[in-house]
Amino acid sequence: MQITVGSIDGEIVVINLVGDLVAATAEELKRQVSKLIQKNFNHIIVEMGSVNFMDSSGLGACMAIHKMVQEHKGMIIYVKPNDTVAKVFRITRADKKLSLLASKGEAQQILTANMMNGG
Repeated sequence: MQITVGSIDGEIVVINLVGDLVAATAEELKRQVSKLIQKNFNHIIVEMGSVNFMDSSGLGACMAIHKMVQEHKGMIIYVKPNDTVAKVFRITRADKKLSLLASKGEAQQILTANMMNGG
């Protein structure tokens, strides 16, 4: 899996994932988010449009980083999961806990509003 980190207007971080989010790569995702939080970046968009497959370890990583970000009074939004990945979120009911959206623009608006409201 390829993980790249970028930003939108300096305060919102975008993590682009390409490949399979599985046991071998889940820990690296958690490490990357942990580093961002240490640098006080706690409003994150995870771009999942290029994630082909996600197993239970990948799902666990998504849940773990969601909790990590919330504990630091931030917000994380997962955008554009494909049908296969969205099905994993749906079947496990993780979609009830995590924020899943169809577009990066919509995620940016929600995160910006959250920051303006002190989140």
